[in-house]
Amino acid sequence: MQKISIIFISILLWSGFPAKQTSEKNWPDELNTAKNSAYLTDLEQQVILELNKVRSNPKRFAEEYLEELRTAYSGKLYTYPGQNPVKTQEGIRPLQECIQVLKQTVPMPILKPAEGLVKAAAELATDQQKNGGIGHITRNGSTPQRRIEKYGEWDICSAEDITYGSFEARQIVIALLIDDGVPDRSHRKNILNPCFHFAGVANGSHPEYQTMCAIDYAGAYRTK
Repeated sequence: MQKISIIFISILLWSGFPAKQTSEKNWPDELNTAKNSAYLTDLEQQVILELNKVRSNPKRFAEEYLEELRTAYSGKLYTYPGQNPVKTQEGIRPLQECIQVLKQTVPMPILKPAEGLVKAAAELATDQQKNGGIGHITRNGSTPQRRIEKYGEWDICSAEDITYGSFEARQIVIALLIDDGVPDRSHRKNILNPCFHFAGVANGSHPEYQTMCAIDYAGAYRTK
């Protein structure tokens, strides 16, 4: 079977202060596939839940969480609820585009956590927590594919997303979906890629952007 490794260098930079997560609105319990994964923090478990909300019902996610953000823009200034304004590159356009895309996207398989993918993502987060910098390559030159293969065996497809400066789970996922300043919306495409069935999330501190979150995906994966 042909393997496809999808690595995007574009990184979304976001900043602000922690905001309180809004209430869940009766989303199905089965979306919380990571709730018993002891190797994930509560926030990392929540990131997988938010990803599964998008994938299981893109239209509903757009209506409940994205449409209300239309009023968060003033020109190129964007204010995520409860946080300080940040200057975007494109203004409201990618949000409007994202809402339209999600409303036209059919549901897809939800993601299950894989410990090996978590370890691969955590290796990058630990490296950048110590050394700073952004991007997919660690200080010793390790690539996403090499890290994913270090901790398990993947098949079909793989990819990695990173966001910096997002403090809570839904904000992390929304920032990647909007994908401000990324012409091909590669992070959004990863989240909406039906090829993926497994994911690993690692959230950590960052010396410049305060926080970062790395997400590794695979179509099939077996942790070593």
